[in-house]
Amino acid sequence: MGMAFATTGVPLAAKGIMPSPLLVGPMGNGAAGAPYSGPTPAAITGLTGWWDAGSLGSMQDSAGNAIESWNSVVAAMTNKVAGGSSLIPYHISIDAKPSATLAVPRINGFLGAVGSPDPAVTLYGPTLDSDWGLALPTIDLGSGIAWTLYLVWTRPNWRQGTYTGNDSPIPLLHASAADVTVLQAGGTDGSGLTLFAGSQSAIAITPNLTRRHSHAVILRHMPGVGIDVYIDGAPVVRGAVNPLPTSSIGALLFLHDGTVQGSAQCWFHEAAVWAHALDIADMTILIGCQARWMLGARRGVNLLVMGQSNAEWFTYAGGALALAQGVSWYLGAASYAATYAQSGSNINPARYSLIAGHPISNSSPPLFPPGLGSGTFLTNPGDGSDPSGWGLGPDGIAVQDYLTGAQALVTSADAGDIDFLLWPWSEQDSTMPYSNKALYLATVQRLAELTRGMLGRSAATLPLLMWSAIPYETDVGVQMVREAVADIAAVTGNAVAVFAAQTADSNPLNATWNPLTGAFSGGDPEHRDQPDLLRYGRLGAHVAGRVAIAMGLSDSIAATAVPTAGLPTTGPRIIYAYQSAPTTVIVTIAHDAGNDLIVPLMAKNGVGFAVMDGGSPATPGMIIEAVAVSRIDATHLAVTLASAPVNQPSNCLLYYPYGSVQMGRGNAVTDNWAQRTPPSGWDIASDLGADFLTNMPLQATAYGVPLSASAA
Repeated sequence: MGMAFATTGVPLAAKGIMPSPLLVGPMGNGAAGAPYSGPTPAAITGLTGWWDAGSLGSMQDSAGNAIESWNSVVAAMTNKVAGGSSLIPYHISIDAKPSATLAVPRINGFLGAVGSPDPAVTLYGPTLDSDWGLALPTIDLGSGIAWTLYLVWTRPNWRQGTYTGNDSPIPLLHASAADVTVLQAGGTDGSGLTLFAGSQSAIAITPNLTRRHSHAVILRHMPGVGIDVYIDGAPVVRGAVNPLPTSSIGALLFLHDGTVQGSAQCWFHEAAVWAHALDIADMTILIGCQARWMLGARRGVNLLVMGQSNAEWFTYAGGALALAQGVSWYLGAASYAATYAQSGSNINPARYSLIAGHPISNSSPPLFPPGLGSGTFLTNPGDGSDPSGWGLGPDGIAVQDYLTGAQALVTSADAGDIDFLLWPWSEQDSTMPYSNKALYLATVQRLAELTRGMLGRSAATLPLLMWSAIPYETDVGVQMVREAVADIAAVTGNAVAVFAAQTADSNPLNATWNPLTGAFSGGDPEHRDQPDLLRYGRLGAHVAGRVAIAMGLSDSIAATAVPTAGLPTTGPRIIYAYQSAPTTVIVTIAHDAGNDLIVPLMAKNGVGFAVMDGGSPATPGMIIEAVAVSRIDATHLAVTLASAPVNQPSNCLLYYPYGSVQMGRGNAVTDNWAQRTPPSGWDIASDLGADFLTNMPLQATAYGVPLSASAA
């Protein structure tokens, strides 16, 4: 077999290949911009086949009707040339039936694709079915006739979930009649595109391909001359030998090679066929058609999850993956993932990022010894030193060994994808006294610094996502953590964002809950229920997505394409509290994406609202709970207290909620964001599913809001 490699301007020379092909230009790299208004393949005469998954309109369901919405099942990719053959979903009969073929939106900017995503993510989302492709029933790619082929595809990741082929190259075009892979893309070895892989005429036509990419290829064949190959508009091969018979009529497989688990696990965007070799003018038009697509390397979104048992439950519930998927939606990224490992699963050395019951440092009561038996992520040496000089504890070393070193479980490629540190984590630390606030704050900063250092990153390139502390045992300690997290997030240079600004609107793990009343009972009060943790991940995607955009991480969707209004960040917040009567407080709310207030279920009974009558967060006064809440208008609530405070309004603080109060699922005051019409192109429910569309809960008060004796 002759193999020929080249770089720009260097001729290929390999035995048995004449004339020598030449890589004469670099691979293109498109960019998202204004809506495409350029030419289409239909502008070129002699078109015999054109199949387009970028937009709805040329895909059919099993009844032969045109599908009308994304995420619908596709039975056929109809040919946009009248009377031409459809592309039919393909899998080999001896293998298991693949997942459904779907038309999926926002795979390349705002353009869609066809593929077969598996509902269960193996390692990286999306996991595409390992036995799926598309088949064109009949085409002649023989060496005795002229033809032109055009294909646009996206690879979201390496192959995954196969028996033995995860590292293997991927088939892009396979001629069934000759059982020859016409075009193949390299696998984890980093190799590029190969023409006629496995044959004596195999030619390596590009030196390498990125792990995730979208590319457009044109193959133009002229009998007696050979095949010219263009990648993303650039000519990369001239006159390659076509090893197929003079006539080779049969099925052409897209993204499959006809073997068990032979799928490329790629998205199909667009293809076109001409029964002649396009001339220079037509090639120019076809290359112009590619401006519709963002071509080149694509981004993956990855989150490193650290914490204790609620962080574990968060990952089990799918919260971390949902958050990453939502960020990917904002950026137009090609894939998403969450990186984490539970303690005890990898030993000698221990490698993990999650361990139940362990706080950030051994400063939290009950005092955790830094030894291996009950280690912590940082070790407080007990000499009164500032946490900025503390070293890693046993848990921190386990994170370090998980990410780096000879026995690391996270590859350098995956580590390079990590865009966020994600800490759904506050439990043990919220049992500390209020006086430990400065110490807790400093430990967060120190552990974030050391973790970023493991990845060779800084705060500017690796932000930290934290939540408003969950209800947990002690009121004063929970308030301390909420304040500390808010303080850290308020300093831009810390690169900390609060992804879940309200965590008390949740049930204890495995509690019994009545969705008609909002009442819950039983359960494990130290852990949040899995449906709520999953919801936090979906809600947090809005905060994290905006952070990623601000960092310049946009992929196929430009930052300038994100609407300035109509999408939430952290939801509505309390900005003013007026004591209009002894037991009545008028609360003023500021919206972000909503424009009205909803007071559901037990929120009407005042659940969550409370006033601290005198005192301070460090030495609390009496806590007076609310007994009723009603909507006054779109930005005001009337809160009725169980009794009148005895202190002057300026010495009273409104909380929502206070300390470890558990409001319960569905009992938070919310905005009406889910009922509003989304900005054009930004319908998250249509794209990712209805569960991503949720009214945003009223944010928790990190600091109590002082009551005022005058109206706002």
